[in-house]
This record gives sequence, C-alpha cells and structure tokens, in this order.
Amino acid sequence: MNLKIFGAAVLFAGFAQSSFGAIISNGFFDISGTVFITNPESTLVSTPAGNCPANRSCVYWQDGAGTHNEEVDISAAGLPNGNIPTSIAGNDGANMLDLLSPPDLVGSTINVPDFMTFNNGGITTTLTLTYIALGIYSSTDCGLTAAVGQTCSEPGSMFNWVNNPPPSGQATATWVFEGTTNTPGVLWIGNFTSQFPANTPFQTVFSELSNGGYVENTFSGTITLIQAPEPGTIGLLAIGAGLVATRFLLRKRRSQKRIL
Repeated sequence: MNLKIFGAAVLFAGFAQSSFGAIISNGFFDISGTVFITNPESTLVSTPAGNCPANRSCVYWQDGAGTHNEEVDISAAGLPNGNIPTSIAGNDGANMLDLLSPPDLVGSTINVPDFMTFNNGGITTTLTLTYIALGIYSSTDCGLTAAVGQTCSEPGSMFNWVNNPPPSGQATATWVFEGTTNTPGVLWIGNFTSQFPANTPFQTVFSELSNGGYVENTFSGTITLIQAPEPGTIGLLAIGAGLVATRFLLRKRRSQKRIL
C-alpha cells in the first residue's frame, strides 16, 4: 500500500513538473539568428528570407544556420533561471513572425499575436508584440562622413546605430520590443543587438540598404519575462511619490520664509 502511495506521489510530482514547465512567467533567455531589413521601394524586394511587397518595409527572421525562415535559435547559456527550463533551448527553438512596415508601427501601441512561440520543452507560453520602441538617438550624425563615436536614429526608426572602433568604424544596431503573454499579468521585453563586420560604419549599411534594397546580418537578443505591477501597487507608488514631493515643497517654502 505504501509503495502504491509512493509511486503515485512520484507520478504526480513528475506531472506537476511537466505542467509547470509548460508555462514560463519569469526569467530570461537568449536568442540568435539572422535578421533581414528591407528599404521601402516602389517595387517588390526579394530577400533570402521572404519577398517584401512594394512600398513596404519588412523585417524577416531566419535561424542561425540560414535554413529556416521565421525561426530563431535559443541558447542554453544561463538556463535554467526563474521558471524557464533548459529544455526550451536548441536550434530553431522559437518561431518568430516577420514584420511588415514596422516603421509605421514604431512608437505606438500595436497588436501582433503569437509573435513568438516555442518548439521545445512543451512550452505553451506565447508572446504578443504590443510595442516597438523608437530609436533614442538624434538624426544629426546619420548623414555625416563616417567617424568613430557617431550615433544615429533616423526619424520614425526603431534602430539605435553606433559607430564603434576600429578607426573606420564598426556599426552596431540595437532595438527594443515589448509585449504581453498568454499568462495574465506577465509581460516581456526584448533587447536586440546586431553587430556588423569591421570597417562597416552605419553609413555603409545605409548605402547597401539603398542600393540593394535590403541588408542582412546576424543578431542576438535577450527576452525577459516579468510580472506586471498590480494596479493597486501603481496607485500606492503614485501616492507615495506625491507625498514625498509635497514634503519637499513644504520644506522649501519654510526655508524660503526663514531666508526672507
């Protein structure tokens, strides 16, 4: 009888772990692959990862091996953490939807359901893309002769460009995505980086984009899952901040009266 109870307990524990592993709600994981960025043109732009319609700008994803479109690899480095298991990792570990005309969507609320889904570990969590952050730099350096230390975010673009050493410049591009998951109260944020070869400043990348219709380069990214702050918590934080500000103003007025 005791053996039966013990066996049932072991089975239940295994079932609970597999069920728990099917949903991820906190922690981080790293992804990588190749990204293709097209330039809006009056004609169709053909890339190895897809054909972008005329007068559109597209972002296409491909796995690290360059064999599967709309798929990316997940690294096992740093896993497990939070409740994200190592079993999530692997080549083509995640599906990632292509984006059409993202410049028209940058900086405003959007809704791209199932932007990222998973192929390993029985993970049933899905990521919806709701926001593409605008680039944070000025456009002042974008059209200048290439030099180390220049930064550039073109108007309406999601990319943050930097010209790094060596002397002729090596461009990196970073961008940020945010969204929700199919688990209530769980949000995600993705920080992405694409580093171009040596002696390739962002001015050269822009020229390739203009002349060839698209550019491609490897990328890496970190996806972090977080708990959304509860409305009550946000309210308390706001009240607390208001009280601190009020106290500061009262002290300032009293000091001014003493001086007067």
